[in-house]
Amino acid sequence: MKRIGKITAWVCLAALLFAGMKNEYARLLPASSYGMQAAVRKGKVSHLFIGSSMFRQGLSIDVLEEELEGNVYILSYNGNQPAFMAMELNYMLEEGLEIENLYVDLYPYTAAALPWISDTKILLDTDLAFKWEAWKLMDTQSNGKFSDFYELFVTANNEQLLTYPLNNRLVSAQFRNGGNVLRPAGQTREHLYSLEMLGGRDGLQPAQLEGYQKLLGLAQEHGIRVWFLETPKYERMYRDEDYLELYEACVRALEEMPGESRMVLAEELDFDTSDPACFQDLIHLSAKGREVYTRMLCERGLLHP
Repeated sequence: MKRIGKITAWVCLAALLFAGMKNEYARLLPASSYGMQAAVRKGKVSHLFIGSSMFRQGLSIDVLEEELEGNVYILSYNGNQPAFMAMELNYMLEEGLEIENLYVDLYPYTAAALPWISDTKILLDTDLAFKWEAWKLMDTQSNGKFSDFYELFVTANNEQLLTYPLNNRLVSAQFRNGGNVLRPAGQTREHLYSLEMLGGRDGLQPAQLEGYQKLLGLAQEHGIRVWFLETPKYERMYRDEDYLELYEACVRALEEMPGESRMVLAEELDFDTSDPACFQDLIHLSAKGREVYTRMLCERGLLHP
């Protein structure tokens, strides 16, 4: 029995050490072409786009690099929310990254969500202090459970770390400077009209609005110019009362916030939101859609000071 107890103790100690090392030092592994560490190691970024899958699927890195002066980086995580975007920006600035122009994802559903990390890849890019702050926000705002804490600090990303050389090569093949180089096809009108709508939410969350305000504050403190970009959604979304209610509330909230910024809304462009070939689903652009949208932004000078 004593031997079993000793073995159990050693296993627990090894697991604890692995978790501690992972949470603090995984960020020091060779960076791929995706995520915060790859951005930080550039030292300076002329145009930083920070957002959710709306940016990963909605912006063409090819067009941006062709049209904009200086270097470009797209930082996107699935479900990335304003509260965490602010933490990400602060982390990168503290790590020494210099930014000239910042473009922030304006997606109302993330502003209406309770704070939560959907994409645990963000944890591979950050230190223990960042993770602890993220957990405190999730715990206080979203009633985190012990199982959530355990996943965040112990089990998240273990498979990526154990297969890191292969996983890093696969990720790097899919991105360049954070931009998605895969070319997803568009859909048919019949398919897009068969999809369920995303439903209602309980209004904008104070923690997310505070995240937008923190982004503006950090930008002002560091002399960074700010744009809020709403990537196009399929026509059905713009006729959906739930989406429009959140969309209008989000735009009003940003307009009322102190701090200098510009807003570029999809409705201000001539983008054809009824063209199914431009969409993968109701909210994500196809390869064709992101190229058309990104070129519109650049050629009309909407991303220039």
